Amino acid sequence: MTIDNKVQTIFTKKHYINLISCVIIWISGAVFIYKIFDDPTLKIFFYSIIFPIVLILIERTEEYYKSFLTKNTLFLMMLIVTAAAILLYRLEYIGYPSIVGFSILWLLIIYYSQIVKTSLLQLAVFLLSPVLYIEMISFSGLFSLIILVIVSIFISERFLDNKKLDWKFFLIAFLFGATLSVHLLVSLIYLIYLLYLFRNNITKGLAFFLLMLIAYTLLLFLSDKGYMTNTAAQTNYFRMIPVWIIILLFLVTLYVGWIVTDLHEVLFTSGIILFFIYILSFIFRVAGFGWNKNEIDLSLPVMAIPFLVLSINEYKVDRFLGKVRR
Repeated sequence: MTIDNKVQTIFTKKHYINLISCVIIWISGAVFIYKIFDDPTLKIFFYSIIFPIVLILIERTEEYYKSFLTKNTLFLMMLIVTAAAILLYRLEYIGYPSIVGFSILWLLIIYYSQIVKTSLLQLAVFLLSPVLYIEMISFSGLFSLIILVIVSIFISERFLDNKKLDWKFFLIAFLFGATLSVHLLVSLIYLIYLLYLFRNNITKGLAFFLLMLIAYTLLLFLSDKGYMTNTAAQTNYFRMIPVWIIILLFLVTLYVGWIVTDLHEVLFTSGIILFFIYILSFIFRVAGFGWNKNEIDLSLPVMAIPFLVLSINEYKVDRFLGKVRR
């Protein structure tokens, strides 16, 4: 069987990246419903039905909308939704950073995906995720931060030449350091990406890391002196997790960064790592303080979901479930 004859649909049992991403986003939505509503059972039931039905409809009805629905149409829709979101800002339902974050994510969804069907699936999954509604209830800045991180990675993919030291090399390193200075949790994402990017050029990788560290230190110094502020929550997600598990997580992240083969896998593994930290933090918090749904913190899923949404994509697989580059 040749590669061209292998399965190329979005959801099959072999497309584990797409399936795992959707399952995690569905779990996050169910947890959000459980946290927010007093009688969540029926709502979770209907949510669990609606979630797969929407995805199946989008995938199975492509022939009906592909002739008139284009990326330009999706871009126009984004402008309309952004204008409507500004009205929500005027009504104090949502903040400007969130609006900018949603618009940028929409743009990434449109232009990163190869086909309109994939863009629609990504948009649908995002709208069915709890991110939008969490940001409307309580702005933490974490969603906007993680969108900046994703944009930084995409800019690096587009403009960075890791074989030479030019102005783009320094600028992107500063951009990475700037986002890192907002929250140290971002370091795990950059660790995966930088190992993937520089594993064949360790010297340039060390130079990039040093420049990033200089930018991080400088911005942290300016923040401590009161010259600048950031709005992202500084929750210590590792506070309840034993040190040996943190060390193991760091080693796993190193390994993941070393074995990923493309940007698609970088996005997916970043989302998985963030969600895994959320699970660990939740388990040890319950073990320490007991069960209380009001203590459920969904800020980490808010950070993980944009990565998982973008990782839902079309790619070829072989019969051994191995991912084949698109």
